[in-house]
Amino acid sequence: MTVRVDRGHSRILVSRFYPHVLLGVVLGSMVGIVLRACLFACGTVVLAVSGAALEQAVALTPGADPVYTRAAVHSLVDAHLGGVAIVGPLGDALHAADPSVFASPLRARWLLVRVVLAPGSSVLSRLAVAAFAHAGVLAAGLLLLREGLQARRPVLVGMGLAAQTQVALGLLATPPALTDLDTIGLPFALNALLPWFGGRRLVVTDVAAAAPPAAVAAAIVAMALIVAYIAAAVAAVAAVAVVAARRRLRSDQRALHAVGRPTRRGAVGFSLGSTVSLVGLSAIAAACQAVPVVQAVPAPVPMTRLDADPANGTLSAAVDSLPQGQLSRRPASVRLTGGDRWFQQSVPSSHVEIAVTGGGFQYLVDGRAQVIQGMGLNTQYASQLSAAERRAKLDADFREMEALGINTVVGWDPAEFDGVLLEAAQQHNIGVVMPFDLRPDADYTDPVVRLELTHDVLAWVQRYRRYPALRMWGLGNEVLHKIVHPAWVGPQDPAQEQRAVAFSNWLVETADAIHTADPDHPVTYRDAEDAFVSWVADAVHQHPAPTRTWFVWGTNCYQDYLGSLADNWPEQGTGMALWVSEFAPGGLAIPDRPAGFEQMWADVRRHPDWVLGGAVYAWTRNGPEEIDRNLGLTDDGQPVDGRSLDAIAGFFGAAQTT
Repeated sequence: MTVRVDRGHSRILVSRFYPHVLLGVVLGSMVGIVLRACLFACGTVVLAVSGAALEQAVALTPGADPVYTRAAVHSLVDAHLGGVAIVGPLGDALHAADPSVFASPLRARWLLVRVVLAPGSSVLSRLAVAAFAHAGVLAAGLLLLREGLQARRPVLVGMGLAAQTQVALGLLATPPALTDLDTIGLPFALNALLPWFGGRRLVVTDVAAAAPPAAVAAAIVAMALIVAYIAAAVAAVAAVAVVAARRRLRSDQRALHAVGRPTRRGAVGFSLGSTVSLVGLSAIAAACQAVPVVQAVPAPVPMTRLDADPANGTLSAAVDSLPQGQLSRRPASVRLTGGDRWFQQSVPSSHVEIAVTGGGFQYLVDGRAQVIQGMGLNTQYASQLSAAERRAKLDADFREMEALGINTVVGWDPAEFDGVLLEAAQQHNIGVVMPFDLRPDADYTDPVVRLELTHDVLAWVQRYRRYPALRMWGLGNEVLHKIVHPAWVGPQDPAQEQRAVAFSNWLVETADAIHTADPDHPVTYRDAEDAFVSWVADAVHQHPAPTRTWFVWGTNCYQDYLGSLADNWPEQGTGMALWVSEFAPGGLAIPDRPAGFEQMWADVRRHPDWVLGGAVYAWTRNGPEEIDRNLGLTDDGQPVDGRSLDAIAGFFGAAQTT
């Protein structure tokens, strides 16, 4: 049997089909562009106005760390509309007429119209809003495609495919980056949820470093599309179910079966095929446009050798308060071992005080007023390098820090902060806040444990008190944060409350003992923001003293809450000066971080009467915490975030001239 094909009839079908599809592509592209822009804008507004409600929900969630969770919520809702970018001459004209509404056409990238966020919006909020907009457009595209296939309407088929293609084009225009995954805290979350998976060293960018850039780019775009498609499929299925339920309620079963069942399998198969094709083609396009990124290393900053100016005179020996006189006294100065002849001579130990002024406090180093321009030093040289290599690396790091205007380093690991580091810092006119690590799981209610810890602390003080680079004693870091949740969250667990009270009392008593042994250097305790101030303030009030201005609170803050914290510090009623022991613009993309650092430093310096200065977090990516690979400014001295280093050099240098 021979089948004859009516070619004329086929040409008629084609002539009727393709124009409808092309019309659908045009209409679908417009729908995709407009819908994506509208959903992006709506998602941004919804996130911005839902911040307070989300924070209240977090406060009521048992078991959630309130400080970190509050920071995560803040990062999620920190989205600010930056305007609409329109490509071409029209966009140029509109941007020139009203730049507050219309962004630069360059920000439209490949798209005709694009809603953009303002600089300084968090990475997490940008990804969340984009995912919402992409899922919405894909859901609309899937529904249009389904309806077009079932109703045999090529216009709707073309609209559905074109709308989905707009999402792929948007991802290719501004693809997510691996650094975004680090910035939003994915390694931190994986470490908390799956500690066996990658441990504290897991960093997404490091895991993918060995893979070809094209493969990484393809995988990121493909995963973004797959995640958006999953959310879109859920939304589309829900919409279809709602429509089906309404038809059943109207007793329209006959129409439902007639339209839906005969072509449902074919519609689903075609939709899956188009989805897989779009994901695959997008991944290939992302791989083709990916090029290896060569990290530009800024030219070395010209170094100016600063001659040391040791203070005149010597300090009298402090009273050794250790029992039984077990530790030998050190001389009133330390002989340094650097190569310069001046450093072969004896250098007087430093004298640091927190002077009370008419309006607050003043930080004095050897009688001279100083602003703490600090850097968190999170190196691991002691465990990874030989003694000679370590000295060389410290010397190079401190030389760069000196050029940046840094005058103080603060750290966390006592193994790194020893005499070698103190000597290297002194050679570059840099002071040191010496850390003593305190375990949060120690039993501070046990008198024996308390006495042994105090003895260890005082032995540590005697070991380093005479080094000229010493500035403050850092007694513990975020210990209360690990014992209890902040008081503003709600009632405490009685056992944890007892441990927190015991620790706070021990902290104040031991700080007093340090000051007796070494009245020449203040004592600081550091913790997350101001959430735990009340515990220490209560202990201070329970241990009255003629004066305790030498006891300083250090706050660790990574969000714009820092400004409010500094503004309201006197209202805490502690009688203590404040310094910002860790600060960095957490949650921001790398291009936005320089402005973030500048704003946070402005918050630090807004109240010089009670805020002594601050320390940037952190010097190197090669630190012990997963966050170090995200916020580290250098790779053990080699810049990885040069623009932020330039910003830091700018405001530290400006502070030195004012």
